[in-house]
Amino acid sequence: MIFNAALPLANASSAGAAWAAEVRSNKTKNIFIRAMLSIAGMAGKQRWCIDPLPRTGHESTPMQTKALFALLFTTLVWGGTAVFVRAFSLAAGPVDALIIRIAAVAVVFIAVLLATTGFRIEAKDRSRLLFISLFGVGGYFVFSVFGFVDAPAGVGMLIMSTQPLLIALLARFVGTERLTGLTVTGFLVSFAGSVLLVSGNDMATSTSSAAEVVFGCVLIFISGVAWSIFVVFSKPLIVKYGALKITGISNILIAPPILVLAFIPQLGADPVATAMALERDALVSLFFLTFLGATLSVVTWNYAAGILKPSLLAASLYIVPVLGVFSGWAMLDEPITTHIMIAAAVILAGVAIAQIKRRGPAAFAL
Repeated sequence: MIFNAALPLANASSAGAAWAAEVRSNKTKNIFIRAMLSIAGMAGKQRWCIDPLPRTGHESTPMQTKALFALLFTTLVWGGTAVFVRAFSLAAGPVDALIIRIAAVAVVFIAVLLATTGFRIEAKDRSRLLFISLFGVGGYFVFSVFGFVDAPAGVGMLIMSTQPLLIALLARFVGTERLTGLTVTGFLVSFAGSVLLVSGNDMATSTSSAAEVVFGCVLIFISGVAWSIFVVFSKPLIVKYGALKITGISNILIAPPILVLAFIPQLGADPVATAMALERDALVSLFFLTFLGATLSVVTWNYAAGILKPSLLAASLYIVPVLGVFSGWAMLDEPITTHIMIAAAVILAGVAIAQIKRRGPAAFAL
């Protein structure tokens, strides 16, 4: 979700397999990935893929058990990410929160790529990479951080659950995927649910008016549009260079323009002072978003996607928004009203309708 969250991508199983082969060819890289996977109890399983790899039907029960635990971990992390995004945005302020998060994630990916794939990209691919970085990943970060300042975590999470539909629609318009009647129906149903969600008279929070909450939801929806740009237009690069390399470099490329915000007096940003003054809860949020949301959860999702059935993976994605709503209630005292529950049911029904007969789950960013 990188919430960023850590940035799971769709439709790149061949890229994942190629990347895994590259890792196996280098001893230093192999040691690093083994260490990363061992954190999740998966040492020795070098299956960094995005969509499920071809299955033989003979996967061992221990392997499936580990994959189930990996999927459970991923679902829990993604379900709670919106809470930490909102908490950190409120604690640090949106501009400082954006700068600090981008800088932290960039540092992590620099270290990861130095130890694994490196940074080399052919000249002919750099313009596309820059485009998806600035407008895809950058747009996602900016609009989601500012959106969650006003929108409750649970409500924002429900808006984000429509991202697979946005990806399908954009893919159709650029000619990479056929748009079915079920996809259109699902989008319309989810859109109606989103309108229902923000049209209630119970949207105001202790920090934002009802109008501000609606504006925050609009920003979060735009962040989903930005993420769909990244997913759709990054596919050729992911197939060629691997998901890890493209995701990592994209997060690194957006750091310089975001860091420039610290030098614009009108914004009043002071990320260094803000970072030094962060309290324990804010530091926990930053750690969660940087190391769990943006990195480890991607490893565990990719591992699970290489072993488990697509239907199980897709089912887990429907749980994420529900966990987001309950996480907001449990950790931020956000109310769960009948109006929110009905709207959530409509939104998720639309997403489910659109996914009928699709080949696999389309993970969304957190």
